[in-house]
Amino acid sequence: MPDLPFRAETQALLDAVNALDLDALRAMVDDDYGIVDIDPHGRTVVIDTRAQWDTYMAENFAAMRAANAVLSSRIIDYHGVQVDSLGYSVLRFVQKVELADAVIENPCVVTIVWKHTDEGWKEARWHCSPAPA
Repeated sequence: MPDLPFRAETQALLDAVNALDLDALRAMVDDDYGIVDIDPHGRTVVIDTRAQWDTYMAENFAAMRAANAVLSSRIIDYHGVQVDSLGYSVLRFVQKVELADAVIENPCVVTIVWKHTDEGWKEARWHCSPAPA
């Protein structure tokens, strides 16, 4: 699986989230926004601007830190395609959130659109949906 297009970049995104490292995550995301995510309550969130993204991520990371949450992600299935300066990855993964009194596992399916910029490959689109357990 490591040799597939965008596999390393996809893992780096998940690792930055798991580490609650907003600066690292910011560096991997392009300013061309079109993101659909799942909030901590399982609701769909649509993000259209850098300011919305930054607020959303900062609030989520702060809540995770306040709860002393430990995050991890396990990729179950991965596919990636690159054509010239664009590509995509599709993955099924389980995000695990360990809290003092609970462990929550969120199975997800994600499509990421990647584009090549002067700084390298950046996430240009993210669409996350809940997946069956």
